[in-house]
Amino acid sequence: MRTLFLILLFSTSFAAIAQDAKPAQRAKPFKVKIGGGYALPAYQSTNATDSKGGFVYLIEPQYEIVKNLDLGIRLEQALVKRAEFLDNVIYYQSKAKSVSSALVTANYTIPIVSSLRAYLGVGTGLYYVDASEQVNQTIRYPLPATTTIGGMGRVGVKFSLVYLEADYNLIGDTNVTNNASRLTLTAKNSYFSVKAGITIGGSR
Repeated sequence: MRTLFLILLFSTSFAAIAQDAKPAQRAKPFKVKIGGGYALPAYQSTNATDSKGGFVYLIEPQYEIVKNLDLGIRLEQALVKRAEFLDNVIYYQSKAKSVSSALVTANYTIPIVSSLRAYLGVGTGLYYVDASEQVNQTIRYPLPATTTIGGMGRVGVKFSLVYLEADYNLIGDTNVTNNASRLTLTAKNSYFSVKAGITIGGSR
């Protein structure tokens, strides 16, 4: 996943830079957002060590289809550890190390003053979470790798090519029930993130 991110980063950034190098005759519709920040699992257990936040990074090519409205494809990886719990009683730290996603996004920009603008965005697409497993009294609860459709909402501000945003990623839970114990292990996959970065190309 990281190799794919790097390949897309260089290729789309090159395309955006090449667009910037052309004489400016009209608004430039194509741009690429790159950035990083901090992600935190949306569900927090009573024990702070059961769920941990971590670094998140993204690349998002966007195209302005009409004035102030962009469509994009967001590729993101959040290095978070979700909480996993057995029948809401016993909590564990996940062995899954990250959440990866590929979303189609729509973003609406609201001009404020000069180069300062606010924006709202939504997205939907695929999320992937690694497999995990917990053991309770010799009984294993293997959580499978999860690929599921989810959604994202964001709000942010940008000044010239720099932006700051916060988003929430809504992802379905992963569950596994052991037939012998009849207990269910549940993993909460949703997360928040705050990110900052730059936009290459596009109109300022």
